[in-house]
Amino acid sequence: MNPLTRPLALALLVGTLLLAGGAAMHPILHGDGSMELGMIGSMPIWRTMHLAMLGGTGLIIVGIWVRLVGAPSNSQTTGAVIVALAIITVGIALDSLNTTFMAGPAWRMAGALAAGDTAVTRQFELMHPVGLMSARFGNYLIALGALLLGAAEWLTLGRPKWLAVLAWIAAAGGLVGVIFFDEATPEMLGAVSLLCGWQVGAAIVALRRPAALN
Repeated sequence: MNPLTRPLALALLVGTLLLAGGAAMHPILHGDGSMELGMIGSMPIWRTMHLAMLGGTGLIIVGIWVRLVGAPSNSQTTGAVIVALAIITVGIALDSLNTTFMAGPAWRMAGALAAGDTAVTRQFELMHPVGLMSARFGNYLIALGALLLGAAEWLTLGRPKWLAVLAWIAAAGGLVGVIFFDEATPEMLGAVSLLCGWQVGAAIVALRRPAALN
């Protein structure tokens, strides 16, 4: 086993758990700026939750590269895997910009509103859509990367076909989300959400294949 396989696979698993756990606890914001800031301010764990999601995102960005060291070598698909993972990495980073906004500026705006500064409501209403659109474009890139990744998984000898299916599910769900749903809805995050299936599967396969790489 390549010495990088285990730490990368574990990083992918822990990162997926942190991101999915934070997303599961995340409320659906609705209403105008003051209502959304009020919801943010009412959650004491808001900042911690988003910092955990950002930490998980970083681990995922590093961990997905286990696909290169924890899988059989195939010169015909290695290039496609590298391109797919690079596209997904950029997409995940763009998606996390909205999480960064929520962990920092939005959290501080909620505190300012609670202290009586109503001017921050308009600032939030202007800034939040930037983060949402960044997440939308990020999920679009993740979906495209997952489409290519699924093809590479399918064509790589020795790789379970169900990994390709999981990648294609993320691609299909992601494209449906970014095309047909508003960026403020959870359905728009289909790509980054559904890719968790491939992430867990890829990490488990890498950990169970000590003889794949010598």
